[in-house]
Amino acid sequence: MQWFLLLLFVVTFSVHVAISQDDTRGIVQGNIRSADDKQPLFGATVLLQGTVYGTTTDQNGSFIMKNIPQGSYTLTVSMIGYKRVLQSVSIQRGDNPLLAIELEPTVIQTAPVIVTANKHEQSLEEVPVSVSVVDDRTLAYRNAVTVDEALRYVPGVNITQSQVNIRGSTGYSYGVGTRVLLLVDGSPLLTGDTGEIIWESIPTVSIERIEIVKGAGSALYGSSALGGVINIITKRAAEHPETRLRLYGGVYEMPRYSEWQWSKDPRPFSGIMGTYQQHVGEWTLGFGGSRTVNDGYKRNDFWKRWNVWSRVGYDLSAFQSVDISFNLLDQRRANFLYWKDLNHALEPKDDQLFQRVQSLRWSLSGNYRYFVSSGIFATAKLSWFRSRWDDNIPNRFDPYGSNSRSDFLIGELQMNYRPASHHMVTAGINGNFNNVDADTIFGKHSSIGSALYLQDEIAIPDSIRLILGGRYDYQKVEGIDRFSQLNPKLGLVYSPTGSTSLRASLGSGFRAPSIAEAYTTTDAGGITILPNLDLQPERSLSIEIGGMHTFGSTVTTDLALFRNEFWDLIEPSFAADGYVHFQNITRARITGGEFVLRLNALKGLLPAQVSYTYVYPEDLTKNDILKYRPRHLVYVSLQGILPPFTLGADFRYISRTERIDDELVFSGTVPDGDQRVEIYVTDVRVSAELRFAGLSITSTFHVNNLFQYYYTDFIGNLGPTRNYVLSVETVFQ
Repeated sequence: MQWFLLLLFVVTFSVHVAISQDDTRGIVQGNIRSADDKQPLFGATVLLQGTVYGTTTDQNGSFIMKNIPQGSYTLTVSMIGYKRVLQSVSIQRGDNPLLAIELEPTVIQTAPVIVTANKHEQSLEEVPVSVSVVDDRTLAYRNAVTVDEALRYVPGVNITQSQVNIRGSTGYSYGVGTRVLLLVDGSPLLTGDTGEIIWESIPTVSIERIEIVKGAGSALYGSSALGGVINIITKRAAEHPETRLRLYGGVYEMPRYSEWQWSKDPRPFSGIMGTYQQHVGEWTLGFGGSRTVNDGYKRNDFWKRWNVWSRVGYDLSAFQSVDISFNLLDQRRANFLYWKDLNHALEPKDDQLFQRVQSLRWSLSGNYRYFVSSGIFATAKLSWFRSRWDDNIPNRFDPYGSNSRSDFLIGELQMNYRPASHHMVTAGINGNFNNVDADTIFGKHSSIGSALYLQDEIAIPDSIRLILGGRYDYQKVEGIDRFSQLNPKLGLVYSPTGSTSLRASLGSGFRAPSIAEAYTTTDAGGITILPNLDLQPERSLSIEIGGMHTFGSTVTTDLALFRNEFWDLIEPSFAADGYVHFQNITRARITGGEFVLRLNALKGLLPAQVSYTYVYPEDLTKNDILKYRPRHLVYVSLQGILPPFTLGADFRYISRTERIDDELVFSGTVPDGDQRVEIYVTDVRVSAELRFAGLSITSTFHVNNLFQYYYTDFIGNLGPTRNYVLSVETVFQ
């Protein structure tokens, strides 16, 4: 770690001194409006290509970027629901024209510019894999308190408890390991001990958008990306100060069955979230936090959380910048594992009633960017994720409960080289170190790893784009044989017309075992879990073909067919000794298709999205279906915009899970655990947006699970009952 920080400082300082700057600076300013109704666009992203400068528009659609060196640049303006605009600008002495830019509405409801698929900014139509995007307006619109709540209506994504499943890649691993890699501003955020995603670590109010890349991503991102990549992009400060505040409060409705009414009163929940961001000269400052409390609709399922977020950036020059981000989560929660039985579906077994878990997790990351020239862009990243948790849950190995302390450090150097406007080369090197001190449950162990990756992307004007790349990874977990793997990637995009884009991709992926999978020693729910030091990495091969077509200005369709082969999937399973171990037991194949229809009727006043995902998750080892993978997902989202009011409804259908952990049912560990049904959930809301005295206030009333449909989202766990929420958000500059 010390050598990396020293190298980063030396490079930053030497390059900063070496570059001679023109003392004459200028201003880029303008106003962004909709070409349709000429209304100002609030929150549009404005970037000056080849520099570190970028901002967003204010409530009047205005933007300004100061201290720009003289020269010619390309300005990029983008916003979800509008076509991206590229405009040439020239900065001359004393010449600061006011730009008037109009954006054309588009039916495509995903971000016109994404960064996750190929590790650089590009249009959605240029990407050879399926990508979905959730923006900050959707997060506020649905009052998403944690990131996983924001993903529940993303096509092809299913959440089981807190485990994310993209197109059947993941079932349920009891909080140990993930086949989907979570990034925050491009840096991995997984726990060092269990290798899992902690969704509540990132305050949703600090998020600009979430990019979800489906399929194997190990060719660029390494371990844990064999099922997909989720990249959280945090907000950047505009030139003017901005304060954002959201408050919400709600209550769960009492269940209709008297046997389930464990509480005399409805259970409340509430929260307050806020951020403040501002440019101060060459500095970019942002900070925020949240306090959220939920008494839980299930007994012994409450939680209380504090979140703190901050981001400080400094522009060393027009072509260099550095920023540091910090996140902290302090959480106290109870522990609900399984229900007592179906007659007590909202109560745990008696021995679980006083189980508690407390955790303190924080992450610190640094990012240095340098535009060497108009065709060369370099970045250096360093991140540190510290995780600490304690529980009072007794087990046969420790009657007082378990605890864990882990540190996960990752450093990366990346270079993007554009030799021509139609050609991009991406190369990088990274390394990681993981250290765990977990007493009896995981023990004291560490792991190290490193990787090299290279990708060449070339466009054959004007309709074909080819992507060829690969990544070589080395991983070593203490006490287990070292792993190394080369993951190649091939992609093709063909755009015969401006309204049609066809794509195909082929890539391999892998995931190294987490320390928890190798070393867990505990018992839970009456089952003893013991270590397995013979684990091998999981491997996958992902194939996708698809296409997107826009009909006029109102309809967009997206169709994808995919096939994923998996080898040595790690699953908890009973071994010959009668105990459970994490084992490489499964050779699997998942085939399927996905169709997405987006509508933008009545000039954007009636947007809608309908998606259907089908997966056939085969367990080739047992000639059966993989556990916890529903075959059918149907998501429908509708909005009706009648300013200042917006009406909205979301519906999701998830087919009945065919296979679960039957051993838990047969052994009596989870009584009535085989009781499960198809899932039908409808959420509705109505909001009003008002502006006065420089304030923008949006008030929304939500009814979630409108029809009080009872279902299990995991074995022995009833999904949320109907609940009512009132949220209020204000933004002022």
